[in-house]
Amino acid sequence: MGRAGDGGKGVRFVVKDDQKNGTPSIEGTVNRKGGTCAVCNSAVPFTHIRSEGKAGRMGQQLMAIVAEGHRGRKYMEATEEHITVAKKARPEWAPEHEFPHNPRDFKTPNYGMSTFADLFTPRQLVALGTFSDLVGEAQDLIRKDALASALSEERATAHADVVATYLGLAVSKLADASTTVTRWKPSMDQAIATFARQAIPMVWDYAESNIFNHAAGDYETTLSTMVRVLRSMRVKTPGSVQQKDATSLGNGSVPPIISSDPPYYDNIGYADLSDFFYVWLRRSLGGIYPEVFGTMLVPKSAELVATPYRFGGSKQKAQEFFESGLGAAFARMREQSNPNYPVTIYYAFKQAESEKPSANGGVGGDDYGVLAVASTGWETMLAGLMDAGFQITGTCPCARN
Repeated sequence: MGRAGDGGKGVRFVVKDDQKNGTPSIEGTVNRKGGTCAVCNSAVPFTHIRSEGKAGRMGQQLMAIVAEGHRGRKYMEATEEHITVAKKARPEWAPEHEFPHNPRDFKTPNYGMSTFADLFTPRQLVALGTFSDLVGEAQDLIRKDALASALSEERATAHADVVATYLGLAVSKLADASTTVTRWKPSMDQAIATFARQAIPMVWDYAESNIFNHAAGDYETTLSTMVRVLRSMRVKTPGSVQQKDATSLGNGSVPPIISSDPPYYDNIGYADLSDFFYVWLRRSLGGIYPEVFGTMLVPKSAELVATPYRFGGSKQKAQEFFESGLGAAFARMREQSNPNYPVTIYYAFKQAESEKPSANGGVGGDDYGVLAVASTGWETMLAGLMDAGFQITGTCPCARN
């Protein structure tokens, strides 16, 4: 699929084999400076593209079909039948929740795509909604089979809930590979996930996977990957997980050993971004975990992050909120930590770099460049540790491959 302002009426795409015909690769029509008209080759500034998108005049056009061939993938020209079939999809439900005002992590609102529903085609919404609803049906059938095998009602319900949880998690993972910002990776001949980093970008050419293709973007493949992990697990000791405020840590019979990965100032909007998965998890698993999915979206008011848009645009208020919250959390860790073990803090924040919009932006004009200045995030974190009474005994750099 590709973005097209006129719904595809003025442009026809032809598939050519570069290796066979010796034709050079064609550059894309969008770069850091703006777009290029595919018809007249004129430059189109981002201001115009964004205004057209926000006015509802940005559409989609099917460019090609990728099928399984004799020795690899086969690229074919789209037909009217393919286009007609795609347009027949009529979803019964869509996550019509508005994106937060978070321009750093959400790029699609610049182009009029301002709700989670806007990230999916009607066909994708039908598929994800159907799979979400089938999780509940599968749960009922599993419970009935368990009761028929002489399990107690309590154990049968627990068994069905566990299996349904994994089925719901697989739907959530499938959503990551089923959006209109899913990228196509030519070197792998497949679509890859929406999230390459902690942001929802704008993508101009996207791939809509067949969810029954027995490959990436297929529900069965997504589920089998999870099953493979479960089968390889060798842990016998049961564990427990609790969701708690860091300031209420401890008060158990044994002082805890603390290893923490605290929030990164304003670097990542975890709660905002987690709504992408939450809306689908809530639909499939809300009946099993009503205490977790009791709100329409993820609760955000208590999230320890210095995002000005939650404080009327005030950077000072956002910083004060973050500093006081982080200080309270560190103080509680200091009080409750096990004295026989050090407290370890992981903080993946570049010490001498801070992000600011680049002069031209990235593809779509939305990427951030890097400016060499002091990092407020590091400063705040280290000051919080010292103010809480901790003594820093060592730091270790961590490399990422």
